[in-house]
Amino acid sequence: MDTDLLPPTAAQMVAVIGLEAVLALVEACGGARVYVPQPQALGVDHTLVRALGLDAAERLAAHYGGDAITVPRCLAALRGARNRAIRERHAGGARPPSLARRFGLTERQVYAILAAGEPTVDERQASLF
Repeated sequence: MDTDLLPPTAAQMVAVIGLEAVLALVEACGGARVYVPQPQALGVDHTLVRALGLDAAERLAAHYGGDAITVPRCLAALRGARNRAIRERHAGGARPPSLARRFGLTERQVYAILAAGEPTVDERQASLF
């Protein structure tokens, strides 16, 4: 996944708990405000432990413990990763109808993704960050 497309809060979480754990957190709680307890308050039944695993939940709690965080939905990054996967599978021989079924899209959407190709960065445009 292209972490450049992640919102700053998600990118910071990647540095703390890793990309896979952030993706699991986004899937479980994306768009919601989540209270992160202190590490000693985490139990095996805690929502964060179930979503991330004990190790990542403890690292998250060590960094954000006692705070409520808003978990971003990361739509642009997830869409970019999905589109890249579609292009890679198509290059590997997958046909658009099967890609549409695999990714829950219409064939028309798959053809549009394939036609668009890889996104490019306009060198004339200044970075916002």
